[in-house]
Amino acid sequence: MKFSVGNGIVAKFGKQTILLDPKVSDFVSFVSHAHADHSPFGFVKKPYCTEETYALIKLRDPYFEANVVRENEKIKFDDFTARLISSGHVLGGAQVFIEADGQTLLYTGDFKLSENLTCKPIRIEHADILITESTYGTPEYVFPSTASVRDQIIKWVKEQLKGNYSIDIGGYQIGKAQEAIKLLNDNGITPKVSETIRRYSDIYKKFGVKLDFAKPEDNSKVLVKPMHLLNTTNGRNGRKVKACALTGWSLDNGKLNDKTDANVGFPLSDHCDFNQIMEYVEAVGPKQVYCVHGYTQELAKEIRKRFKIPAKTFDNMQGISGQKLLVDF
Repeated sequence: MKFSVGNGIVAKFGKQTILLDPKVSDFVSFVSHAHADHSPFGFVKKPYCTEETYALIKLRDPYFEANVVRENEKIKFDDFTARLISSGHVLGGAQVFIEADGQTLLYTGDFKLSENLTCKPIRIEHADILITESTYGTPEYVFPSTASVRDQIIKWVKEQLKGNYSIDIGGYQIGKAQEAIKLLNDNGITPKVSETIRRYSDIYKKFGVKLDFAKPEDNSKVLVKPMHLLNTTNGRNGRKVKACALTGWSLDNGKLNDKTDANVGFPLSDHCDFNQIMEYVEAVGPKQVYCVHGYTQELAKEIRKRFKIPAKTFDNMQGISGQKLLVDF
């Protein structure tokens, strides 16, 4: 197999070209999940994705069309087969598992080992070649247990309610917002939500995720909204607002402050921390690893050190016409 990056990640073998999370969908393309940084904005050929991912992207982009497949359904092509297997990241999120020329390739997209409240848990399979995200791929990023973070969030919310504050909870519109709603519901709280989050949450509900949120005209002291719209200076309903952000970057106050205006952050993430990435690599047992999206150099170095597995990045491999090239495997 040969690899390159530029229009997403490109895998080539024989006469086949496969695109993973491309910006322009062409050849045989796969979309791992519905977040905008992994979704195409141009279309030559329809990509493959799960039905949940299709519905979520379709809401954002009415012109989006795709070949919709069920999770873990084997898709047969002339020279290879592919399956989309759960990544544990967000609703419909999937890794791409490819079998070709006697080799197996696993592309993670974004993924998470600890179980979310609103999507399927991750499925892990052995692969010869692993392409893994590296968002928190450096040893400084180790999250507390998810259960303890959830407890801290609810404790903080209840304390602010006792203080007669209005509460804004910020998270990404797909994934984190629904996790926040579900967590609040499980603790007897029905929040209001922003309009965009409501529309994405309605799709979650169509796929069987139970979410309860107040109507716009209803009275609720708790509001779930996009993280970048948090504002602690404006009051709401005649009360002062306390705001919290739900993001793994809350472990780093500098990065948190760059992303949002919040009184406090809680490290509730839809990604793996460093230790979980390493656990995942060990479970997959690859012969070769490529690190993308994040702390790539740091993660590749740690993988080589700990597992003695060849690990590379796509950095500093500039090729013709802006395409970055990798050696054969």
